[in-house]
Amino acid sequence: MNILIAGIFGYNSYSRGIMPDVLQTLINKYPEANISFLSCSNSFDVCYFNPQKQPDICFRCKAGNANTLELVSGNFTHLKIDDLITIKDRATAKGFFQNKPRIDFDQVYENFEVGEATLSTYISVTRDRDLKDVRQPFVKELAVNALTLYLGLQHWLIEKKIDVVYNFNGRQDYVRAVMRAAISKNIDCYNVEKTRLKGHIDFYKNSFPHDPQSKFELVETYWRESPLPLKEKERIGTEFYLRQRAGESVVFPSYTSKMKEGSIPEEALNGNKNIVLFNSSDDEIAAFGDLFQNPHFKDQNEGIKFLTNFVGQNLADHNLIIRMHPNLTGVRQDYVQEIIDLHQVFPNIYVIAPESAIDSYALMESAEKVVSFGSTTGLEATFMRKPVLLLGIGFFYPANYAFKPKNRSEIEHLLRAPLQPASLEDTLKVGFFIEQGGIKTLFYSEEKMGEGIYFKNRRVHFYSFSQRSKAAFIKVAHQLFNLRLKLKS
Repeated sequence: MNILIAGIFGYNSYSRGIMPDVLQTLINKYPEANISFLSCSNSFDVCYFNPQKQPDICFRCKAGNANTLELVSGNFTHLKIDDLITIKDRATAKGFFQNKPRIDFDQVYENFEVGEATLSTYISVTRDRDLKDVRQPFVKELAVNALTLYLGLQHWLIEKKIDVVYNFNGRQDYVRAVMRAAISKNIDCYNVEKTRLKGHIDFYKNSFPHDPQSKFELVETYWRESPLPLKEKERIGTEFYLRQRAGESVVFPSYTSKMKEGSIPEEALNGNKNIVLFNSSDDEIAAFGDLFQNPHFKDQNEGIKFLTNFVGQNLADHNLIIRMHPNLTGVRQDYVQEIIDLHQVFPNIYVIAPESAIDSYALMESAEKVVSFGSTTGLEATFMRKPVLLLGIGFFYPANYAFKPKNRSEIEHLLRAPLQPASLEDTLKVGFFIEQGGIKTLFYSEEKMGEGIYFKNRRVHFYSFSQRSKAAFIKVAHQLFNLRLKLKS
């Protein structure tokens, strides 16, 4: 068996611990297999984790990767992207973009949606969901690099007769290139993603971990195959929502600590019934094409304006309270300001800014209905026995936890009508999945969200004194003399 494991990102990503775990696990499982581990290791100068092209970060990535791989026991080959791409691959990629002044969503090479994959990185880095400034040089370079990798991998996969590919996540440029190159050659690609903390991962065969259908199939599988009694599964599912409200970052970041417990705006107590809208921080999924295409509106902002106008003009006995996602704090983009500007466009429309200390859960408690565009607040509202209108696509969209109107007329009807909350069954299944899902890793662990990543009980990345000194020297040389030194790790 010939296996490729792509651990492209080796800096500031928890893939730097997960993919070596996959490597060691597969070596142990298939000791006779020919296994290759692919990293960037400074083959490219720019990536999601280094948009400013700082050469010392590239060195740290390369050195840290090498240090971690030295802990792996058994036979494997460590490849760098430079080892498999050719001058022809680079020329073809540059030629494809030569007459394209900007990167757009519709730029596709064979089966590789390279524009979409690159813009996914751009939006995550800049929070510029509306693509106002995509002429930035690093965007074009990312796209050319991604296509170069795709082309290089295509011929390398065939040359080495690779049977299966393991890749991290698959959303952004370079990792999307790995996935699409494998699929283009009829090779199965398993995208690996963290399911929850303390070393639990899942594998998504030829699909994204973000894909709502794939995600909910896993939810159903873990629930169905768990040997625990139904009552115990329901208790565990309940535990997620209680922990989330208490401010624990179970899987998703929690903003509860920044809220004043029990505080709600005075307007919520003015005698009107409250429709509370929780918008989503949707820049991560903005470059996923049809996968998260809103069924009713061009984008979330159009939907919020539609609700604002309808409630403002037709439901004088209701408040529409728009609680902006705290993750939008500090984001200076037009789509954020557009929502802020809706405050009091009608007397019964109120906007709560992202940085507000208003308690989202207390606000949820005050609601007659909750409107969600796909964030977990919809699930949490259902858990609190509130009727939920789901007007967008979220990670758990197939779950039965909300009203999913077929058109705008039905949205208007549901806003007017008295509603009952959905059954708790699927809501608890999702909670159970978040608490209990995932395959336990053997060598990777994590202290808490985004911090303290370990492989074989060694913190990733660890550096020698010599490596730290070299990184500092590379940084100074770049700052003072604009030199991009590539030193051995």
